[in-house]
Amino acid sequence: MHDISKLNRKHKKGIFLGCGKSINQLSQKNIDVLHKEFDIWVSNSFMINKDIVPDFYHLEVKNHRNGPLVKRIISEKFQKYKNTKWILDATRPHLLSNFNPKNYNPDNFYFYRKYYRQESHGMYKPIKEGLGVSLNASLSLICDAIIKMKYDEFYFLGVDMDDCRYFWTDNKKYSDVLIEDIIKTTKPDERSPDSLHPTFKMKFFIKEIFETNNQKAINLSNSSLLKETIETRKIGEVL
Repeated sequence: MHDISKLNRKHKKGIFLGCGKSINQLSQKNIDVLHKEFDIWVSNSFMINKDIVPDFYHLEVKNHRNGPLVKRIISEKFQKYKNTKWILDATRPHLLSNFNPKNYNPDNFYFYRKYYRQESHGMYKPIKEGLGVSLNASLSLICDAIIKMKYDEFYFLGVDMDDCRYFWTDNKKYSDVLIEDIIKTTKPDERSPDSLHPTFKMKFFIKEIFETNNQKAINLSNSSLLKETIETRKIGEVL
């Protein structure tokens, strides 16, 4: 097990794949390019995806929502995920209980110390001592970590925010996967699938943190609210 400061990138280009529905636009050819040429970052319940094995996984577990699903899939996919680097909040040691130590190498676990920023904007320089969380969004932590990796270019796909659907919502491809009703969409007990994702202000944060740190952020989803704030390209132009 390591401190996150020991984490190193593999490629000069990276991409964060969110759980938004635009993930379904990826072809197998696109996915092959991702695996060969990009560092792939994911979070939350992305492990539902059948086609993509990430390089870096920020694990966020809310036991009353995705807890049972995470436990099941981590157990099922240990062979596929044998080289994935897991990024874990050091204040939540219980996250390790999701992993069978016989199946997962402890050298692939990286812990960070979290601090809460009072500001909602992304106009700051990340500090060495930990990762900052802004807007109560786990993606802000991931952006903090990504900035420190100093990629030549960094891309976003599946960070749609225009509604509360996921790539598995009403998707027949995942009809054989046990997905609890409470995570069929984003907090279905609180909001309509058509409402903006609660993290919609991240469209400003992402622009600000990358610009402030002189790094390039590019959106690949035409449905994402990020198209309003950062450069947007077509998937086929990049992958």
